[in-house]
Amino acid sequence: MDITERIDTSGAFCPMPILEIAKVMRRLSAGALVELISTDRGLEADLPAWCDATGHELVRLERRGTSYVGFVRKVG
Repeated sequence: MDITERIDTSGAFCPMPILEIAKVMRRLSAGALVELISTDRGLEADLPAWCDATGHELVRLERRGTSYVGFVRKVG
């Protein structure tokens, strides 16, 4: 995957991971791919819900040890 930007919010809890990806998405062009890393288990529910609400594409969400890693493509 060709990642445009990587955001590491390890150690931060809700709502920080979603606030950070929202801030980054505002300045990127359509088609950009963002990798979001978080240690907040709430990301499993929060990131898909945020993508549904904003229309961005959740490409993949996986767990890596104690981290959750989401890949989101900016739409429109």
